[in-house]
Amino acid sequence: MRDSAQPADIPSSRAPARSAHPSPSATRPSPGTTRPAPDKHLGEWLEAQRTFLALYWFDEILHRVSMEPEMERVLKRFLDLLTRMIPGALDHRRSVVDPVWKRAAELYGTLGAQRGLAAGDIVEEFQIVREAVVRVLFQAPPTKYGTPLSLSDALRLNRFIDSGVTHASIGHTDGLFFALFQGNGISTVPTAKLVAEVEEQLESLEVEWAAEN
Repeated sequence: MRDSAQPADIPSSRAPARSAHPSPSATRPSPGTTRPAPDKHLGEWLEAQRTFLALYWFDEILHRVSMEPEMERVLKRFLDLLTRMIPGALDHRRSVVDPVWKRAAELYGTLGAQRGLAAGDIVEEFQIVREAVVRVLFQAPPTKYGTPLSLSDALRLNRFIDSGVTHASIGHTDGLFFALFQGNGISTVPTAKLVAEVEEQLESLEVEWAAEN
């Protein structure tokens, strides 16, 4: 893993000047205020890391593969949506986030097939967000800001990311199947029509998740 980001609570003298990422951050509870319920607080804490997670994910993907500017734009939309849903695994939205998360991950896998990625590539690409989450948990843990991360919370978050990896793989397989079934073959550059279809489905998922917030 490249050391391209550091949390905000590490002294600036140790942070690499080249980093373009925002740092993981969290807000300390003010003295005399009532602390939120643990699950809600953990969701809010992870929400504060969302920009870092999305940019870390995007930067790592671009470090591994090259793509056209149009595909970069679509990828940013995907990662923004996916990282917006991750805090839902730890707060009051966890009963509704799973189905949207799984469909978004499948669509991400389908796009990966259209980009010409192998099955292992799409798994590795989706796993990057786990690296980012682990970095946040170790370098800016919620315990420093007034609440513990329980074993059940850690397992829930890990299972949530695992389900994303699994469904991205399913979407990749489905994407390959339909491309071969329709006789289109696999290209490393999706056609404008395919990109438009993916964006239409992505927009529907964005609207659906926004309605839950």
